Amino acid sequence: MKMKVTITKPFNPATDEKSWSKPDGRSGVIRTQEATAECAKFRQTVRIDIGKNEPFPVGEYTLDLEDAISVGDFGDLKLARRLPLVPLKPAAAKAA
Repeated sequence: MKMKVTITKPFNPATDEKSWSKPDGRSGVIRTQEATAECAKFRQTVRIDIGKNEPFPVGEYTLDLEDAISVGDFGDLKLARRLPLVPLKPAAAKAA
């Protein structure tokens, strides 16, 4: 089953990065991008975790849900941390 995912905003570190820290000294940054996920019976604004990867360009993508799900250690359904988004339109060639 395929789902359409539209990245609706360019990545902005001021609003799309959240820092965290623990009392034991561990810390990190959560980086996300706003998107709209939709299929025949579902349409919702969501946050896509981009981790340390490059942000997605604004645009439309497809997500093959069969490639993005797995079963967790306790039998729960898991969604991939890095979603395999495929652009609907190929990237424009850069001018020489």
